[in-house]
Amino acid sequence: VLKKLCEKGIFQNENAVVSSLITRDEYYARQSIRFVEDTFGGSLPKFLTAFISGRRLSKHQAEELKRLIDEHKEVQQ
Repeated sequence: VLKKLCEKGIFQNENAVVSSLITRDEYYARQSIRFVEDTFGGSLPKFLTAFISGRRLSKHQAEELKRLIDEHKEVQQ
């Protein structure tokens, strides 16, 4: 398992000393992207639809999602 994680660039094993090459947040981001790609064909809207299906978002949650979308939106020239 460790060898595969080293091959993926997550850990480094030099002289039996193992160290992380990425942060925990970077790891979670990679795993999240991979999950959305594998499960929803890379479609974030499909993922969000499935994730919030049957739930109600609080006003704060909806505002936070809008803020994140605006922050990451492509700028049209």
